[in-house]
Amino acid sequence: MHNPFKWSALALLGLLAHSSDAANVSMLGHDDVGISSFISAGNWDNGAAPSAGNDYFTGPFRLRSPATTLNYTFAGDSLTVHTSEGRLFGKSIAAPVSPGQVLTINNLILNGGYVDQSGWSWLTLMGNIEVIAESSFGASSSDTLEVMSVISGSAPLNISGPTINSGQDTGAVILSAANPYSGTMTLCANTPANSEKGLLRLNHRDALASATLNTISSTLVALSFSAGVNTGAFNIGALTGTGNMMLSDTVGMPVLLSVGGKGSSTTYSGSLVGSGGLTKVGSGTLRLLGANSNNRGDTAVEGGILSLTVPHLYDESTVSIAGGAVLQLDFAETDTVGGLVLGGNAQPDGVYSSGNSGGFITGAGSLLVKTVAAGNDSSSTPAPPVDSPYRSTRAWRAYDGGSAPRTSGFFDVPFMAVRTWNSAGALRIAGRRRTAGIYYSADDAAVVGIAAKALRDDVQRVTGLLPRVSTRAPAAAEAILIGTIGESPLIDGLIAAGKLDVSAIEGKWEAYTAVVVKHPMRGVRRALIIAGSDRRGTAFGVFGLSESMGVSPWYWWGDVAVKPKSALYIRGSHTQASPAVKYRGIFLNDEDWGLQPWAAQTFEPEVGNIGPKTYATIYELLLRLHSNMIWPAMHEWPVMTTPFYLVPGNKIMADKYGIVISTSHHEPMHRNSHEYDESLLGSYSYWSNWDTVYHFWDERVEETADCENIYTVGMRGRTDAGMLAPSGTTDAQKTEKLQNAIIPDQRKMLSEHVNSNASEMPQIFIPYKETLVQYQAGLQLPDDVTILWPDDNHGYIRQLSNASERARSGGSGLYYHLSYWGVPASYLWFCSTPPAMTRSEMLKAWDFEARNIWLVNVGDLKPAEIGTEFFLRMARNPEAFRNFDQHDYFTQWAARTFDAWHAEAIAEVLDGYFSLNIVKRPEHLTSEGESGFSLVSNGDEAQKRLDKFASLAALADTIYRRLSAEQKPSFYEMVLYPVRASYKVNQRALLAERSRMWAEQKRAATATLAAEVQAAHDAVMAEVQFYNEVNAGGKWNLTLNPMPELAGWARETQNPFLMPEVGSYSPPAAAALGVAIEGSAAVVESGVPGELPVFNRAADSNRFIDIFNQGTAAMRWTAVASAPWVVLSETCGAADARITVSINWRRAPRGNAVLGNVTVAAAGAELTVSLVVYHPENLDLANLPDAVEDNKVVVIEAEDFVARSDRSDGAGWRRVDKATASQDGMAIVPVTAPSVDPTSIPTDAPSLTYKFYAFTTGPVQIFTQCLPTHKTTSAHVGVRYAISLNGDSPIVVDVNAEEYTAAWNVNTLRAASVGVSDHKITAPGSQTIEVWMVDASVVLDKLTVQLFLGTYMYEAEELTVHDKSTDVQVTNYVDAPASAGGGVHIQSTKASQFGTFVLPNVQAGDYEIIIRVKKWTSRGIMQLAVAETPTGLFTNIGDEQDLYSTTGGYSDLEAIPVKFVSDGPKYLRFTATGKNPSASNYWILFDTIFMSTVTVDPPSGP
Repeated sequence: MHNPFKWSALALLGLLAHSSDAANVSMLGHDDVGISSFISAGNWDNGAAPSAGNDYFTGPFRLRSPATTLNYTFAGDSLTVHTSEGRLFGKSIAAPVSPGQVLTINNLILNGGYVDQSGWSWLTLMGNIEVIAESSFGASSSDTLEVMSVISGSAPLNISGPTINSGQDTGAVILSAANPYSGTMTLCANTPANSEKGLLRLNHRDALASATLNTISSTLVALSFSAGVNTGAFNIGALTGTGNMMLSDTVGMPVLLSVGGKGSSTTYSGSLVGSGGLTKVGSGTLRLLGANSNNRGDTAVEGGILSLTVPHLYDESTVSIAGGAVLQLDFAETDTVGGLVLGGNAQPDGVYSSGNSGGFITGAGSLLVKTVAAGNDSSSTPAPPVDSPYRSTRAWRAYDGGSAPRTSGFFDVPFMAVRTWNSAGALRIAGRRRTAGIYYSADDAAVVGIAAKALRDDVQRVTGLLPRVSTRAPAAAEAILIGTIGESPLIDGLIAAGKLDVSAIEGKWEAYTAVVVKHPMRGVRRALIIAGSDRRGTAFGVFGLSESMGVSPWYWWGDVAVKPKSALYIRGSHTQASPAVKYRGIFLNDEDWGLQPWAAQTFEPEVGNIGPKTYATIYELLLRLHSNMIWPAMHEWPVMTTPFYLVPGNKIMADKYGIVISTSHHEPMHRNSHEYDESLLGSYSYWSNWDTVYHFWDERVEETADCENIYTVGMRGRTDAGMLAPSGTTDAQKTEKLQNAIIPDQRKMLSEHVNSNASEMPQIFIPYKETLVQYQAGLQLPDDVTILWPDDNHGYIRQLSNASERARSGGSGLYYHLSYWGVPASYLWFCSTPPAMTRSEMLKAWDFEARNIWLVNVGDLKPAEIGTEFFLRMARNPEAFRNFDQHDYFTQWAARTFDAWHAEAIAEVLDGYFSLNIVKRPEHLTSEGESGFSLVSNGDEAQKRLDKFASLAALADTIYRRLSAEQKPSFYEMVLYPVRASYKVNQRALLAERSRMWAEQKRAATATLAAEVQAAHDAVMAEVQFYNEVNAGGKWNLTLNPMPELAGWARETQNPFLMPEVGSYSPPAAAALGVAIEGSAAVVESGVPGELPVFNRAADSNRFIDIFNQGTAAMRWTAVASAPWVVLSETCGAADARITVSINWRRAPRGNAVLGNVTVAAAGAELTVSLVVYHPENLDLANLPDAVEDNKVVVIEAEDFVARSDRSDGAGWRRVDKATASQDGMAIVPVTAPSVDPTSIPTDAPSLTYKFYAFTTGPVQIFTQCLPTHKTTSAHVGVRYAISLNGDSPIVVDVNAEEYTAAWNVNTLRAASVGVSDHKITAPGSQTIEVWMVDASVVLDKLTVQLFLGTYMYEAEELTVHDKSTDVQVTNYVDAPASAGGGVHIQSTKASQFGTFVLPNVQAGDYEIIIRVKKWTSRGIMQLAVAETPTGLFTNIGDEQDLYSTTGGYSDLEAIPVKFVSDGPKYLRFTATGKNPSASNYWILFDTIFMSTVTVDPPSGP
């Protein structure tokens, strides 16, 4: 038969050996997607499927295996994969667990080609493989290729490598047979995607017994050993190469490696590390050059020569040398071991070398044998006791056991008042060209000297006079004396002399006292003494004085101008109690586009990163805000922040400023996980590489032992992901590893290096993301460890302590976000969480006793100044925020930061800014897709939003113009930039969306609107440039440093700086009339009148009509109303216009459906818009409630109740200011009130009563919008309320959404969760809603009553599964393009499998049903069926629908008619009836169900 390939001699020999009587069949081309020549004629040159009697050759082509889950046997006599391009390409889609898909090839010949698997799956080869020319195995990153075939031959065989699949094969190849293969198997330099499996995994101890293993991958986990077969030595014929190897199995147990059975001599220059052992067998020489060879295990030489070139045998290991074997020590030093056995005889302690070992040892080196007594190894030797000066030996209590300080305002300065005039008993700080000297003791903490010098500089900032600072004996008539009790000889001397009473603060935490005294010591006539209970207490006192003088904590980081004063005087005394929360601080995070580039290139270029100079300014800010801790910046990509402890001076600077260092949820024991190089250290796994990870942490604990730290215990993945564990490890098993290994080891490090009693050192466990699931799986923490509860990254606390957790000595704290990079969408560029919303959640944390630590993620710090200060001020004294008014807070903030003259206006701007942006954060307006604000409904929601932004920006601009030059930089950074930029981001997105609609409407002005979009984008970038380069003289250049070029999953982080897609339309020359009306994006067609929403007298409705030109020629239009009581804002014009249609109610006729119309004429065309007016007889407007049905909708704000009833214990609903998406809300006070048994409602349950007026009867749904809070503690069932309409039975609704579900995605993006309840109105008129508390975590926002419109819209993931096939799974999935961020997946794998869903409360009638599905190559053919009762007969509706598609994506299926004869729930069944021949599965995925009535009666009501 003709062969199109040029054959090598070796290939011909192979052909003759295996196919002397068989026909040769060759491939003519590649198998593409959907083709597999493995089981079909495919690309074989004989045009037939493989069959017995033939030998098959791939040539330079790709042979695909079937992309199914089924097993196959190759029917030919042999299959030869040859030439460098020849490939057996596994495309198994079986589950990614053994055995996956099994391919049996009884005679597979590798003659230069390669075999790999790529399909997110597991492929197993069975049969026999002969390697006759250099060939390769591989698997892509998510795949496994298991070779159960017996491998023979002697030609080279490569595992992965850059030539295989373009270097993409980083998955695992598993060898599971005893192989006679005697060639060289090279483990290439790729980094494995799965550190538990490596690139090559030995699943049989004799898989390489006759082979030479050549490893050139430096990754320790490139080769792994299966735990299941680790029952003896793993035999390797010979070992060579430069790569490293970890001698432990897949669960971390030691591995014994036996090398040399081939009898050849080789050199291995890699490193053998871990706890396993090495045995040299065979006659050859194994020469080891690695610096850490056989790091911890025993070494045996049973044959030939083992040559060591580096003295790195483990000090406690045993070395055994059999008779006739030799250990050659090719180094000059003496290496220590724990035991030596020569010829089977144990040797006593001593030194052994070539001179006294009887020939067992040769070379220049020697062994020192130092036997370790049993049970007395170094790992169990008690470390000498260590005591940390920062240990805590007493329980912390809020306010250190005292009561909350009384305050008259949110910004009360915690110090005596400083005035510009003298008075009796006052000390002159500065004035009349004189200053008081500032004195402190040199023996005091470094931060005291820092604070003293900062005070000196602050006095100069205010008065222009520079005081003297000295550590000598005070020698000024007027002095400021500063120091720490017990640390300052100066202060201790004053106490001993009776000049200073410190009884109120002594022994307390961060407390201070200040007093002006006469003649405190010789030579000093009057002094202000500031004494702290500890070093930070002293610093807080000093900075309290600075703030009282008029220096804002933000003078540097916020450029807040210092108002000059001619003199400063102070008198009296002040004692400040301990702060309410013990540790209060910030997390600098996701600093890639702000803090890092600014520090590296603008502020601290000499370091080129975030270094001690930058941190010093941040530490000072924290002290001025009376805060004490930080999680340092630690991000790795796309801009690399050098890990904190790797920058010289960072740690020292923190200690000087007295700032407590802690680290984030995936940086245990102060180790930035990005410091861990897996290519050098191996897997970051406590299963397979515990000793290396232990040392990695232990090293940092020892390095930082002399500093004040809070240690993060536990473990997550290296890159903010889940803990790395063997495949199939359950959460319970991870919990066990944390509880019994990881955390005990971490506390052992503390005991050895920091403090002998680890329980005295502050430690935190952060149940963040998946770690909360592990904690909930039963993790028992040491009692003294503080649980740092996280929010859900979007400002809503995931969980707080239940009663038993509150009793723990370690207590709890809270980790909160003002900035976040992650799902469902990031917010990194604007601080848009309203302080009132933060207050609502943090006061809940306080009331549930989360009082040890409050930490807030502030991103780059700028522009989060307002949110940062609010959080940290509240941490000092949460009780001061018990009765909170956000506007008052902003007014006070503005008066302090700028001046009282502009304070009210600035507060108005800030209220508006936060109110607009929490509904939709600017970062969540994407460059494609919809904004969620209607362009046509509710009076044009998008334009209303832009109008509010425009007014806000105009007011901010006016304030900016009126401020002094000194005040403008600060106002720009903290107010004007966020307002302007967020306005322009909204304008750009909403106008782009409108331009796309205009293009569909064929508006000639589309290009003009698109130009406005570009102008808005340019304005955003101009604001960024001004912020960076102009404002504050360019001080903050690169603080805003967007990377719009980022692609892929990170691109959404750049949303504010991405130009969206705009509409495009090329209009004809001739003028043409276009009309569009409120409520519809469609243009009005000739002869088909458009219909405006109903005009309702009670709501005094008005509507709009858009008139526009669809061509470029000039066009004049006229608009004529059908009756004089129809009022038009304009009746003619020559330009596009939006005219408002309103009703003159005095002249309008009475009736429930009064008809009228508006006729628009232009360019020879007339278009009609009809209208219906609801103006009933005898409508008593004076007695209508505020909430009235309009267009089938009633909206009631939660705070607009008409009655409130409290529980007998006083618990009840109370107004919370600006805490929800629609501003004010109603919350239960106290939030600790126990939940109500739903069966007892309405008995003694707090309730709210609402009234509204309805003109329409029939079914209604009440949408109750709430703050998207979570279950408060593990003891709470949900986030539930009960609701009733007109006295019907209370319906209990739970708005809790589990994190990362589709519902949670939607809730976080709209700052609201929405509960839905179904009711019925039986008569028009006044209606009554009652809402009862069930769980105290509910915060009501507003209620929307939706009367029946003849349509139903169901989100798939919100439907109840009624029943399903027993062998099919029905699950929710998360997907951003879905209508609410997710849908339902019916995981059918064969025909006849089904899932049935309940459609609640459907009215009888004729409908059309439209299903929105997600199509793809794995989808099946679907049949819909309906039933009206749970057990009723199902009737098919519509035709079968093939959901297969090669392009994928969401699409609406054709409308299907259906008729229901009774009211009540309906049952919709999805059945897989088959699949497209090209489809890989039978799956059904759907997003929404939409039902609309086929015939709707003409409207007779509003």
